[in-house]
Amino acid sequence: MQKRIETRAVREVMTRAPKVVGPRTGLRALKLLFETHDFNAFPVVDGHGVLVGIVTKLDFLKMFSPDRRRWIPDLKSLWAERVEDIMSRGMIAVAPEDTITTAADLMVQSRLRSLPVVQRHGREQRLVGIVSRTDLMKCLVLEDDGSA
Repeated sequence: MQKRIETRAVREVMTRAPKVVGPRTGLRALKLLFETHDFNAFPVVDGHGVLVGIVTKLDFLKMFSPDRRRWIPDLKSLWAERVEDIMSRGMIAVAPEDTITTAADLMVQSRLRSLPVVQRHGREQRLVGIVSRTDLMKCLVLEDDGSA
C-alpha cells in the first residue's frame, strides 16, 4: 500500500475566520464556549486580530488539578480569572502558503490537535485561520499498489 500526502497549501484546507477569544475573556465565558463548541482550543487575539496566544481545554483543566509535587501552589492558576491568565503564549503556527506536509510534521512533533494559521506582518502574526487534524486527514492518500 502506498501512502502519501497531497501536495496542497494550508490555505486550501484551513478553516477561515475561526472562533476566537480575547485575552480579557472571562473564564466562565470560556467554559461556556468549550461546552457549546466541540473545539479543543481557541486562538487568542487582540483587538487588531493579532495572535497573542492559544487556550486549550487542557489549560482550563490545569486550574482544577494542581501539581501535587510542588510545595507551593501555582498562584497564577489559583487567581486566574481571564483567558490571559491561563493561555499559552509560545505558539507553533503555520502560514497559509505552508504545505500540508509541514503542518502534519508540526502536529506530529508537537502532538497538537490544531495549529493557528497566521499571516506575518513584521513581528505581528495576524490570525487568518486554523488547521486541524481533521482537515489534514482529508489530504492523506492510501493507494493500493497491487501487492498483497
